Amino acid sequence: MNGKININEPNQGKSADSIAFLSAGFRPFFLFAGLYAVLPVFAWVAAFLGDGNTPGEFAPSYWHGHEMVFGFVSAAATGFLLTAVPNWTRTLPFSGKPLTVLVLIWFCGRLAMWFGWPAGPFFVAIVDLTLIPALGIYIGRRLVAHRVRRNYIVLVVLSILFLANLMMHLENMGMLTDSAGLGLNLGIYAVVFLVAMISGRVIPGFTANALHRRGIDADTQTPTKVAFVVISSLILAAAFDLFGGDSEIAHSLAGGMAGLVSLALLVRMWRWKTRMILGDPIVWVLHVGHFWLVIGFALLAGAHFNDGMMRDAGLHALTTGAIGTMIIGMMTRAGLGHSGREIKASGAITAAYLMIITGAALRTVAAVAQAELPGDGYSILIGVAGLLWAGGFVVFVSVFWPILTRPKI
Repeated sequence: MNGKININEPNQGKSADSIAFLSAGFRPFFLFAGLYAVLPVFAWVAAFLGDGNTPGEFAPSYWHGHEMVFGFVSAAATGFLLTAVPNWTRTLPFSGKPLTVLVLIWFCGRLAMWFGWPAGPFFVAIVDLTLIPALGIYIGRRLVAHRVRRNYIVLVVLSILFLANLMMHLENMGMLTDSAGLGLNLGIYAVVFLVAMISGRVIPGFTANALHRRGIDADTQTPTKVAFVVISSLILAAAFDLFGGDSEIAHSLAGGMAGLVSLALLVRMWRWKTRMILGDPIVWVLHVGHFWLVIGFALLAGAHFNDGMMRDAGLHALTTGAIGTMIIGMMTRAGLGHSGREIKASGAITAAYLMIITGAALRTVAAVAQAELPGDGYSILIGVAGLLWAGGFVVFVSVFWPILTRPKI
């Protein structure tokens, strides 16, 4: 087994379950990810522009961040991994009753975070924390059984995500102090690491394939040394940022390492022939998602060296920008490929890409220019950004609902 990621060539094994919606992991989880990209954002915008209240006992900003990372992103990541692992291991898709159980676990976690608080924070924590260990068991058994060692790193990332979520709940239960913010940021970095790793593997191949279909042979592969610098510097940047402390030296180290990550990501992207695929939305959207990583780490570097630049800008460039754009790009590509359709973005989906990218840009600008915006300008910009970003996923759901719920062509 070569362990390479291939999410465009579906397995040929017949599902044991005849229900199309539960015949593969990408179907329910991509659909619910699209839906859940909308609901918490609308709730957060309403709270931000209104009375500031969000469901439950988490601080409003923590609830918003938690539901985007451990609700929306976890659904998309689960759908991706349940689709990728059968291809890595050359086994049948996750389907039927086992898949139903995992869907119900995710769904119950979201219900708990919205409505489960009368039963107490311990109950909410238990229900919400169950998904990641369950997913780890599902995919871990196959990865280990088939010795796909190259992708064991995914299990490490899932473990970090579980720890990050646990830290948020432990503060809420009064068992730790000041751990929720650290947990949320740790969760963001874990997802950013996964995005950086996966994008470095798949974007060069997708780009080369798109160019080859046009009769152009191009070398898009990333040199091993560059790939090593990207991943290692990202890990160090996260460590310095989260655990380095508040001294001037610590900020210099964290800022310098974040700047190195940004530069290394840009160098990696240099070989990907971005200008040559600007006419192919389902490819360029992944390039844009990757470029958001460059922007996000550049802004984080600036925040460490310039007290006037808000760290919030870098985080939202990484989350709404890099993570949001990569998720919509991967879900549309995998959803089309695994349902037997042509891997080509329609006009509506291209519009969804642009809405999400624009929403992310406005959210990042709002964070950078908060002090300069007049009157209610900041609040208005946050509202517009949120509605645009979530609106892109509304378009995704409307287009992909029949694709994800009906049998493969």
